[in-house]
Amino acid sequence: MVLRTNNLSIELVGREISGRPVPGRPRRPAGPYLLGLPALLLSSLLLIPVGVTVVAAFRLPDGSFGFGNFAVMADPAALHAVGNSLAWVAVAFGLVVLGFLLALVSYRLPAVSSFLQPALVIPFAVSVLVSGATFRLIFDPTPERGTVTAVWTKLFGTSPVWLGPGMFWLVLVSAFGWTWLGYVVSLFRAGLDAIPDDVSRTIQTEGVTGWRRLRVLELPLLRPITGVVTLTLVIAAVRVFDLVLILVPGSLQQDADVLGINWWRSSAGGTSGRTAALGVVLFAIVAAVGVIGVRGLRRRRWAMPVSVVTAERSVRRPRPSRRTRRVGSTVGFAVALFWILPAIVLVATALHSPTAAGLDGWWSARGFGFESFAAAANVGLLRALLSTLLISSIATVVLLVIAVPTAYLVAWGGLPPWLGRVVTSVFVVLAVTPVQMYAAPLRDAIGAAGLAGSRVALALVHAAAGLPFAVLLLRSAFASAPPVLVAEALQGPARQSAVLATVRRTYRPALVAVAVLEFVLVWNDFIVGFLISGPGSTPLSLVLWGEARQFSASAGTVAAAAVVASIVPVVLLLSFWRTVVRGLTVGSRP
Repeated sequence: MVLRTNNLSIELVGREISGRPVPGRPRRPAGPYLLGLPALLLSSLLLIPVGVTVVAAFRLPDGSFGFGNFAVMADPAALHAVGNSLAWVAVAFGLVVLGFLLALVSYRLPAVSSFLQPALVIPFAVSVLVSGATFRLIFDPTPERGTVTAVWTKLFGTSPVWLGPGMFWLVLVSAFGWTWLGYVVSLFRAGLDAIPDDVSRTIQTEGVTGWRRLRVLELPLLRPITGVVTLTLVIAAVRVFDLVLILVPGSLQQDADVLGINWWRSSAGGTSGRTAALGVVLFAIVAAVGVIGVRGLRRRRWAMPVSVVTAERSVRRPRPSRRTRRVGSTVGFAVALFWILPAIVLVATALHSPTAAGLDGWWSARGFGFESFAAAANVGLLRALLSTLLISSIATVVLLVIAVPTAYLVAWGGLPPWLGRVVTSVFVVLAVTPVQMYAAPLRDAIGAAGLAGSRVALALVHAAAGLPFAVLLLRSAFASAPPVLVAEALQGPARQSAVLATVRRTYRPALVAVAVLEFVLVWNDFIVGFLISGPGSTPLSLVLWGEARQFSASAGTVAAAAVVASIVPVVLLLSFWRTVVRGLTVGSRP
């Protein structure tokens, strides 16, 4: 066949095909794979100990392999712990529903958020130990010190023992909800605000309102955020550990046992196959929830829609009336004041002398002063602050240096699709792996290397534990960039800088979210330092827990140490909260 055009003749000649067809494969240079090498090395800090724990769980005392060690689950104490862990999962689901309803109310009444938003952020910024200590002050059984006990006694003449049998669950759930509700409300509210105004108005003009609007519009669009929030809350609920230790009196802690604490009690006599089996069971429960995250991430539905063009005023959501705004502001102020009350109790108690804090409530005018802060300084608070600052800074820097190129590799690096799915799945599994799966082998390895108590070693463990979540979040941010812009950035060198500047706006909030959350989480950590670190690293949370063991005699000192320990994370999260929420929802605006 001959083709002629523009005085050019092209002759095409076919030939017989021999042999089987061979599919073409794009050339994949090996250079980009090196971007993932540091992540592989850092992740080995978790992968190898996890493998050791799994092998130990299935290795029987005679050297053979089987399920014999899992007979530990027939132990009534272990079964009780499993039941309590599943009850915490139910609490997490209930908190997600409550947070969504609060977000919906604040969306319908926007003025509510002006006061409520900062009040909800503060509890999320403080550590679980601080939350536990605060609620222990509020529910103190004596009406002279406990706020709730004093009010209840005034109203009803008598009061139950809030930290007694059965009643301690109310205090535990209250402290857990106080810590996490702000996170849930903020993310759902950001998702609701990301729904385009023209879509909302169109739905409304078609008569779709009330429950039907919720079912056909808001719930489907919020499905990605619902998955992320549910996953986070369920994992936090299953990992409940330090809250029980600081809040429940020692004589009742057996009743409040969860799998993590049961594992800790069992490992006190040394690592064994039965202890490893407990860790594997705990991991199985958490991993079952992690499947939701894998499905969501594979479908790349994490990101919410982002409005590129600002909608015209005529199609924007109508502004509420002045009366509605007043009602919203009043409701928001009242709820914010109630929500911030535990923080007020903590600060007021810290401003009493240790003697006055042990005798009177926070509302008493007797014993005001800074003696409790001086007492906290005498138990090593300043050294613990500097140590925690060093550990948090090292962990955050290491995490960012390794996570950014790894996320780039997974999102844009040209990995084969099957390898990208494998890498994503491995990071999801590591992100939900409880610390009990790697704590014992890692602690033994660090001790054998002579690094027990090393702050650098503890910082690297924190960086390894935070790496999976950071990579997944950054990878979603990279992947949510418009494909056309990505293609131009990779293939159009003439406009590469301009295109990259555009794409950078998509993942910059996620980068800030990773940095801020990693610093705050390491700053507030208790369980990693408690199970892995030696006495030399002296994280702040361990000092706080040591003082809280004699809570009734050192309430003022504990409150002062908790206030000092909370200043940095509270300031950091209040300063960057809007950007953090945008980063977590990959583009939504809070």
